[in-house]
Amino acid sequence: MNRSERFSDTDLCVKCGLCLPHCPTYSKTLDENESPRGRIALIQGWAQGSLAATPELIRHIDNCLLCRSCEAVCPAYVPYSRLVDRFRCGTGAAGKTPFQRFKAAGIRIALTDQRASRWTERLLGKPGRSGLNLLKNIGFLNMLGLSELEAGLPKTREPAHWNDFYPVHGHAERGRVALFLGCTAKLFDTETVASTLLVLNRLGISVKLPRMQSCCGALHLHAGDEAGARKLMERNLAAFDQSDVDAIITIASGCGAMLHDYPQFDTTPSSSAFAKRVKDIGQFLAELVWPNDIELNPLAAKVCIHTPCTLKNVLRAERYGADLLRRVPLLDVTPLPGTLRCCGAAGSYMLEHPNMAKNLRDDVLKSVTAINPDVLATSNPGCAIHLRAGLAQEGLGRIEVLHPVTLLARQLIQ
Repeated sequence: MNRSERFSDTDLCVKCGLCLPHCPTYSKTLDENESPRGRIALIQGWAQGSLAATPELIRHIDNCLLCRSCEAVCPAYVPYSRLVDRFRCGTGAAGKTPFQRFKAAGIRIALTDQRASRWTERLLGKPGRSGLNLLKNIGFLNMLGLSELEAGLPKTREPAHWNDFYPVHGHAERGRVALFLGCTAKLFDTETVASTLLVLNRLGISVKLPRMQSCCGALHLHAGDEAGARKLMERNLAAFDQSDVDAIITIASGCGAMLHDYPQFDTTPSSSAFAKRVKDIGQFLAELVWPNDIELNPLAAKVCIHTPCTLKNVLRAERYGADLLRRVPLLDVTPLPGTLRCCGAAGSYMLEHPNMAKNLRDDVLKSVTAINPDVLATSNPGCAIHLRAGLAQEGLGRIEVLHPVTLLARQLIQ
């Protein structure tokens, strides 16, 4: 298949412009090259040989957050994210400076390579005696554009060692699921994992944690490393090749979106069956029939619900977090306005494009400030880190940023 055939889906775009009001980067720049239809036109020109992969062209494509808001409103069902990923895989590191290549590769290795991730765990350490302090003091974090990282990390970062299986105790098993951890669980999400295990077991659901699972592959794919993404995908398909679970649960919506899209890259029946069983923890718990003996302690507080783009535009599960938290007596649950665009986290985007990420985050924080909650709940760890760092910068560190399942677990009466 030649390049033009591989990108034939660009012809589906009729350039109607319905995507423009929903695109975060276009809203900030009003530059057509920073819009979905503009980027499709650039990819189309490159695929047909009329445009070269210049640094400027690549920069416009690279600036996309892949929030997929355009896909959600596209009347022609253009597979926009697939086209962007194919372009990035086709051009690789062309057009990028050595520093940009080093930074992007370093992020992927630190999070997804098993040996490197163990060093990353030690580096992050416990709050108050983190190895990040040393890097911050010598200016290394500022040089890499990672100066906000420590402020965005959760306060609970104890080392985690999980078992392969968490059976239900004290009552009959009502179901069994497998839990996908991804590459950030041990670093940024240990309390979310513990909360998920607690709530599922309390509701009669046993949980398996396949030992051989790995990163979902999104970081590699979106960075243009298709071979690396496929390797991780194959590993996960093998690790979760189990017929004795009712669902594969994700606690990070970005991972859930990638797992959901596996059949686009692997057309085998096993990949399709895998994707059909993937379900966000919020949706799984909201749709589950709860036993009559489950009680939640009341909480007289206000929680603001932030909906990650992947939860809304890919998994289409945006309403379940609010539905779930409304089970808590006295809790005032307020979703953020639906008109808000991406918060700017977008996986590693917040680290590689900090200026645009901060501009987008500011819009979200203005709405959060207007609501003035006690808790900001979000279903993606990247969004949580990005928003937590922004709140700290604004002097609003009193607002705790949590996964909805963590808040639910705290109120669960044992």
